[in-house]
Amino acid sequence: MGFFRADNRSFLFVKNSDVTSMLQSKAARQEEPARARPAELLQSRSSAISMEYQPSSEELSVLKKIDTIRYDNRTQENTLKILSEPEKKVMQRLLSSSTVVQFKGKDGKDHYSIPKSIYDRFLMRKKPVSKEEPHNFIVPKVTKEPEDENVAELQSKGIIVLQTEAEASKVSLLLEQSIRHGQVLGTRSFSKNREFYILLRSYFDRYAQSILKKLRERSYRVSDIAKELNISEDGARGILCILAENGDVMEKKREVFQIA
Repeated sequence: MGFFRADNRSFLFVKNSDVTSMLQSKAARQEEPARARPAELLQSRSSAISMEYQPSSEELSVLKKIDTIRYDNRTQENTLKILSEPEKKVMQRLLSSSTVVQFKGKDGKDHYSIPKSIYDRFLMRKKPVSKEEPHNFIVPKVTKEPEDENVAELQSKGIIVLQTEAEASKVSLLLEQSIRHGQVLGTRSFSKNREFYILLRSYFDRYAQSILKKLRERSYRVSDIAKELNISEDGARGILCILAENGDVMEKKREVFQIA
């Protein structure tokens, strides 16, 4: 038997035959790199994606399909169910390039995540404003279709709700510069109809903090928040959906939100 100092106040008594294996185990632990947490892993993979990356039409279509699945339900099984055989091959390309990231969820199942950089650039989420770009960029006048009703309503009310992906795609193309500058935000609801909510950033900023302040006190129904802030239910719901995408709030039950 031999004894070794464990710390300033204690010693370990160890068989001589165990000393070698203990030292080897310690050396192996020192050489093993620290295991990244899931969030760090996703962030590192996301940052590795080149800013020059441009998804093909097939890849963008698959990304949009993945985005229709609520994040906590975006398992491998649920995702592959909605993809055709050709789209599954595209999915493999997205995984190989880390445009889509696969990880183990708390339920032990394989889940998919789309890195934030991809969301921000291609799926109508918040867009970063570079130092070279003006911060007071406003929604540009539409030159191709000056009479577009949806764009006019957005400029007038600060929010529009679109029912189809075709409508949302059309508006996003018309307002591409505003989206890139972060002056137009968009998300898709988790309701049965899966509507698209498109908001001016100024509209979101005007009410988001007030909504968060109320939710820190207790959970609220969408209709009650809208009434207290004197805004439309669509406006309140759109802001809450974006806050939920950002991880600030969560839907406790249908139409009832609480702080995350």
